[in-house]
Amino acid sequence: MQHRSHPLRLRFALLPAAAAVALALAGCGGGGGGGPVSSATPTSFSGAAIDAPIAGATITITSGAPLADGGQSIGSITADGQGGFSVTVNLPSAAGVPIFANAAAPAAAAGATPLELASYLGQSDALAAVGALTTSNLPDLDISPVTTAALAVYAATNHNSFAALTPAAYALTLSTYRNDILAIAAAVKAVGDDLCTPAQPISSTSDLALQIAQNAKLSSTNTASTTLATAAAYLGGSCSALPALQMAILADSRFAPELDLGDLIEANVQSVVPGSYQLQSVIAETTVLQTINTVAGSTPGGTTTSTANPAEVFVDDTIQVDASGNVTSGDNQVSGTLYGNLLSLQVKDGNGNVYQLRAKVGSLPTALSSGQQAYSVQGGGINTADQALTLFNADLVPVAAGGAAAAPTWNAYWTASGAPTGMGSEDSGIKGCATGQLALRFDLNTVFPQGRHSDDALGSLAECVAPTVGSASTSWTMVTAASTYNQFNEDHDGWVFNMSGASLSQTGQPSSGIVVWNEATTPAAAPYVMQADNVTLTPPTITTNSATTAGTSITGSAYYVLGSRSVVLSPSAASTTQGNAILNIQGNLLSQLSESSRNSQQGDQPSQGDH
Repeated sequence: MQHRSHPLRLRFALLPAAAAVALALAGCGGGGGGGPVSSATPTSFSGAAIDAPIAGATITITSGAPLADGGQSIGSITADGQGGFSVTVNLPSAAGVPIFANAAAPAAAAGATPLELASYLGQSDALAAVGALTTSNLPDLDISPVTTAALAVYAATNHNSFAALTPAAYALTLSTYRNDILAIAAAVKAVGDDLCTPAQPISSTSDLALQIAQNAKLSSTNTASTTLATAAAYLGGSCSALPALQMAILADSRFAPELDLGDLIEANVQSVVPGSYQLQSVIAETTVLQTINTVAGSTPGGTTTSTANPAEVFVDDTIQVDASGNVTSGDNQVSGTLYGNLLSLQVKDGNGNVYQLRAKVGSLPTALSSGQQAYSVQGGGINTADQALTLFNADLVPVAAGGAAAAPTWNAYWTASGAPTGMGSEDSGIKGCATGQLALRFDLNTVFPQGRHSDDALGSLAECVAPTVGSASTSWTMVTAASTYNQFNEDHDGWVFNMSGASLSQTGQPSSGIVVWNEATTPAAAPYVMQADNVTLTPPTITTNSATTAGTSITGSAYYVLGSRSVVLSPSAASTTQGNAILNIQGNLLSQLSESSRNSQQGDQPSQGDH
């Protein structure tokens, strides 16, 4: 499918309706996407074109497909001088028609790649039933590099057709291809922020995203993903911004929620059952500052700092969630609001830091929490003191009337004989794991957040995990797998990529490649957080064409929150200048989340089960 070019500068985000005056627009546009449009309940979309104000930006709502893919225009508006807009459209009356938001600037600079972004909003009938949509009740109203990348991956894996796109299918795409979407989004943002230029003429950024998705080996294949390497190739192999941009996306309060799960607006059900909870979390500042996402044309070097607070385990035993979605704590350290599965949170830690965070909430399988319903929280935000972008992984654990929190069951997927049960297809392809070990794949996209060695951020690492002998559920042993994930070659249009030698090891273990994890105990008991101290990550040796780079090893404490899709490696004092590193994990049994345990009767779950 040929993409048309619609230029755009930077990212767009839709803000609350109060930001602009509603303008009623309705009608039919050209192009394909499902035939005539008949009237339905008018639905409003309100917001602004931001990063820096985008004067005169065109916002278009389409049905059937994104605008560049032949979607039918059902309403559009030109943003004001500050990028503000509000548009009301008549959605198609037919049930199940996918609806998209598109954004375009008046023109691209001479010689620049025309830029365009798109976002999937949901199905026409469900959206019409709500009536008014903002980022407070539908996070994917953000039109961003992440949503553009997600739609490109969906198209590449569904024969360039959006006919079967549903919220469940979109959520499954996010789950299966999360790390591919992250890499493509970074490439789109690198071009949109004028940080990097495609090595050859590209008709638009949506074409760039689609071409990377179509030409890369994606995460669900039985070989290592090459998406980041392919993205780097399209940008000439020397886009040093890619690692910092990926780190920024993972820890940004608007981008990060777009990477996880779908949106409960389809079922209109609060994701967390009201009650008492314990919050167990890992807070990890990055060396990337918020300005990397807000200043046009900024460079990673100008928006990073050489230091970041060490990653910390944060526990609050006094969390209350009420039926209106208000989140409070008895010690006044945590407060926030929950709408559907979008959680906005303020956290005050024991060191005087105040974090403003935004995250998606998913239900953990009850097998992992002693049969009780616990929730995984994944997102990002900022330290309000210095604007450092901050990753936030957490679990909300139910607390019984007597004050005891549900205990984790880290060995839930191991049988008495030691064999893992229900190994997911996403774990396939990792070689060298013995019977009774669970295969985990780490994508090293953001190991070097300062972006000084773009090639170092490429590659994957395969690990085999099993409960430690003699420990029923409170300890893991992890060993490096003998896997093709840890060594592979890629040749794309003359751009050669070779990777070998990545490993994790721990001081005091009898042989290299062994890491023992235990439940965190400092500053308070956090049994849903696994911690491993004195861990060394040896990055791969990368060869690109004639250049060979051996990255600098990182030694420190590693943290993993049950259900999350990343491990945080916080360097010891000897290597603090590298900042906290984020190791992305490909989907596996431990991160099989559903949007809500309460909406399983609403028809909003993917047919494949939890995603």
